[in-house]
Amino acid sequence: MKRSLLLAAIALTITASAQEAPSISSAKIALDKLDLVSAKSYIDDAKVIIDGKPASEVKSKNMSKYHYYRGNVYYALYTSETPGNADYLDETVKSYTNLIAFEASLGKERYADNIADKMPMLAQEYVNRAETENFDNKDKGEARLNYSKAFELRGSLGQVDSTSLSYMAYLSQDMEDWTEAERIYLILIGMNYKNMTWSGMLAKDSARYPFPDKRTLDMYVLTGEAFEPQRSESTEHDLYIQLLWVYSESDQKSKYDSLITISRAKYPENENLLKMELQSYLEKEDYAGALKNLKEAIVKNPNSALYLYNAGYIYHQQMKDLENGKAYYELAVTADPKYLDAVYMLGLMEIDASNVWVQKINKLGRSENSKAKSYTKEKEKALGRALVYFEKAYSIDNKDEATLKALREVYYKLTRYDDVKRVTEEMQQI
Repeated sequence: MKRSLLLAAIALTITASAQEAPSISSAKIALDKLDLVSAKSYIDDAKVIIDGKPASEVKSKNMSKYHYYRGNVYYALYTSETPGNADYLDETVKSYTNLIAFEASLGKERYADNIADKMPMLAQEYVNRAETENFDNKDKGEARLNYSKAFELRGSLGQVDSTSLSYMAYLSQDMEDWTEAERIYLILIGMNYKNMTWSGMLAKDSARYPFPDKRTLDMYVLTGEAFEPQRSESTEHDLYIQLLWVYSESDQKSKYDSLITISRAKYPENENLLKMELQSYLEKEDYAGALKNLKEAIVKNPNSALYLYNAGYIYHQQMKDLENGKAYYELAVTADPKYLDAVYMLGLMEIDASNVWVQKINKLGRSENSKAKSYTKEKEKALGRALVYFEKAYSIDNKDEATLKALREVYYKLTRYDDVKRVTEEMQQI
């Protein structure tokens, strides 16, 4: 009786230790027949069996075979649908990754070499899914997740997928996840990421797609899956610009000030960084710094009406330097005769000049008629000059409310009441 029980126990042990092998083999046979339902059922049975026993009780040959065919089955399932099931792709990657790690621990490859060429393509599948989620489904969270999976998978293959990492940063920024955006941008800057992208035309649809690096693109070209490889110019400065926006939007002023100084020193010719530094000066009311910045910009772009106008505005409104203010406004109008703001401000300066003569007239005594006439004449000259500017501004934009108000005021002071009525009616129609 004891002998019978012992034999039964031995038989059960042998059966249990051998159970995963038939399930794996059955999965392979079903896969070869393209019976994916049965293949999945068998390989899932094998998983239950293997997960239910210590790893030491699974033969290394069976473990390698299990990871390999589980990956194959789930990859076949993934590619059998359009679009493919994300869970199937994840399971494929997990199985192949486990296979590579397991055989590396053994120091012996049975199947890992068979999937070497497939792994980069799986990473590209994550990128494709990320693009679909971002552009078609408008789901930035899922897009970022898929780029993250591509980044991690390529990292496990010894590739630094800085392109996917940069997209993760951009998406984090769009999602207003400032902490994550900052973290990733700092990583990219620390990597000296040049932000050069590789792209190629995919043979399947003759459309251009981005690639993570030259190595992956070369592989696609070599296999005939892509053609016309192309590399973009470096836009490394954009990382600094985007991080500055992150600091601005998240109200991290000290970090912004520090980074703008570093960025301007690193890219002194970049106009966007110049503008951002100018805005920083203006927000801090550092007008001397803003003028220094503007003059540097004007040297590089002497015909920029925007820069010339802003220099004039700072001199005029903030530093009360009327001479320089007027000079820069005039330069702005010379650069762009239809630059409305500069034309308007020149008119406003003439109104201010006329008001100065009014103040002088009001201080005169009753017997100072000669001076009063002279001052009145100068006042009217200033109003006449103002009218020229405001009528020019009106010709540029006859719906601009500030221009209409100023024009009505000048007409009134010049006693042109019919024009006052006309402008008033135009204002009421806006």
